[in-house]
Amino acid sequence: MATEAERALGTFIRNHPTDNARRGRVAIGALLVGLVFSAVAIPVTIALFSEGGDGAQFAGLLWGGALIGLYGGISSGLRTLGRHGEVFVLREDGLVYRRTGETRVLPWTAVRGVVERGQGHALGRLMGWDVHLVIRLRDGGRLLLTGYTEDAARLTAEIQTAVAATAAHAR
Repeated sequence: MATEAERALGTFIRNHPTDNARRGRVAIGALLVGLVFSAVAIPVTIALFSEGGDGAQFAGLLWGGALIGLYGGISSGLRTLGRHGEVFVLREDGLVYRRTGETRVLPWTAVRGVVERGQGHALGRLMGWDVHLVIRLRDGGRLLLTGYTEDAARLTAEIQTAVAATAAHAR
């Protein structure tokens, strides 16, 4: 049910819910990959230091994979735990952001700027990084829209267009 503040943003366009279950599955997968790489990297590193020899690059690659997997798993896991019920509601004159326990009603004038840092390669799509829109708010806060959100690319384009139009109109 829309509040009065939400209705003040004009006509409802559509909801964009976030697939938090997918984010959780990816977090578990990335964490497992990081743990497997760590399990292989530890004995390789020990052997490298105790026996000497070549293999520093291989050990470095293993540790790199371990750190990326662990970081991806932990950061996605924390987002999964903290963003239940996440949905972006597009309205004519702004955006409503909801998650369990929080609702933000944001007219386009409340958005300072947007930065898209998506990664369109296969791993990026798998990890939900294909869309990574940072929405910077005038109050200093920010929102993050990722590829886990339904039709995120379309929503990103619409947000970018609306924020640019609002900035141009303000000049």
